[in-house]
Amino acid sequence: MTLGRYLEPALWVLIALDEDPLGLTAMFDAVRSLDGPIRHGTLVGALSRLERLRLVESISTDTRLPMYRLTTLGRTAAGSASILKGRPA
Repeated sequence: MTLGRYLEPALWVLIALDEDPLGLTAMFDAVRSLDGPIRHGTLVGALSRLERLRLVESISTDTRLPMYRLTTLGRTAAGSASILKGRPA
């Protein structure tokens, strides 16, 4: 599986999740602050592919809404994404 058209949004998701786990709304805001406008469907598509690639995982919380965090493999990918996007790793 590849990231296809979700490559660039996926890179931004990896960078956004590098600090702390985020819920979908907070991730949406974080990605927008990094890259500007992004559609909800694009973000969800990128996140879904990252989960299937085991770079991101959802975690249970006290609320019904999941939080997302990087896996060990995802942390490595986030460092590479930061370099590719010209951000400090």
